[in-house]
Amino acid sequence: MAELIWTAPMHYYSRSDEAAFFGWLQSIPGVTGIRGQGHELVIRLKSKKLSQTALRELLALYRRYGGDMSELEQFANDTNRSWFQNPDAYWYNAVFASQR
Repeated sequence: MAELIWTAPMHYYSRSDEAAFFGWLQSIPGVTGIRGQGHELVIRLKSKKLSQTALRELLALYRRYGGDMSELEQFANDTNRSWFQNPDAYWYNAVFASQR
């Protein structure tokens, strides 16, 4: 089992917006649990090797809700390198800032 720690502050614009965030997060394949821990959100994952669908959903969720996208760099692997580490992708600079 793997964990992803959301460290960015959370800002919701309504109760429905908060419900949408957690509903979306729980719908992502491979997410097995979520819990708050102080000012962080611990996202439990079935595996550190995420499907393309799951990783793309996490990218979109992090972008939409202002997460620290560099937290997703840990999911880069040989299987997803061709699309995930594409320098032309909207997320590349935010996810792979440490590689520049």
